[in-house]
Amino acid sequence: MSTIKKPSIGQKPTFLHPITSCTVPHGEVARFHACVSGMPKPEIGWFHNQQPVKPTKNIVFHFDEMTNTATLIIVDAFSEHAGLYTCKAANNAGEAVCSATLTVTKEEGNFQSVLEGDPATLKCKLVACPPPTILWFHNNRPIHKERRRRICMESRMHMHTSSLVIDSIKEKDSGSYKVMAINTEGSADSTASLLVSLREEQSANYLSFVRRSARAHESIDSIVEQRKERKFRVDLRCVGSPFDKMSKVHQGRSRSKTALVRTVYFRSASPHPLSEWGALPNPGHSDHER
Repeated sequence: MSTIKKPSIGQKPTFLHPITSCTVPHGEVARFHACVSGMPKPEIGWFHNQQPVKPTKNIVFHFDEMTNTATLIIVDAFSEHAGLYTCKAANNAGEAVCSATLTVTKEEGNFQSVLEGDPATLKCKLVACPPPTILWFHNNRPIHKERRRRICMESRMHMHTSSLVIDSIKEKDSGSYKVMAINTEGSADSTASLLVSLREEQSANYLSFVRRSARAHESIDSIVEQRKERKFRVDLRCVGSPFDKMSKVHQGRSRSKTALVRTVYFRSASPHPLSEWGALPNPGHSDHER
């Protein structure tokens, strides 16, 4: 008697929302999310460049039972984490996969400029467990605690902040600075550059700027002065013909002392009149007023 196999009851996994490609800056958090359905609940596996990914302190797996969302979190993404990621969902009814790419941008150099004599602070934030040992270097030489240079450390859970504080900074403090964090899980480092500007150079630059600004103002004032229309006034008293004839027409009327006065305005750069009130008569052949 042959037995008849009953077909398995279940639903093959299906990605309702597959993972999508992303780009993150060097050292930032990277996340992949995938919403999957299937019966029974599928097992989730993650792969990086076709190699299985194992959870570590820096790589975290999570599955939300309420939304059926699988998540891969890379706490600090570096260049070695870039590449192709694949999420695989499988149960006894079958399997499904989806893939996406992670791109990690290069770390941009940090630069800080400080005026001589001022304080300077270099700060670094990191995630580490167990707590790391922090080392600071200046031009590849270890920095030790002293009166003028202090190393401060603050920690909250797995978040750590290390600061290098330099009081009354000097020219010799210029250069490259590196902070390194080390624990049993590995190490990480970050670099920055510090430039100290001398006060004498700042004063010389400021004085040069003031002189250039003053010369510019003088040049502008000169141009304005050249273009400015300056005028002077000339009062002329004219006697003789034809004013005598005009006065005869108005006989019986009182004659003003200024009746025969004409005012002419001249530009300082031009001999021609700018404006005038009344016509300047041409002394004729008539008799002059006596």
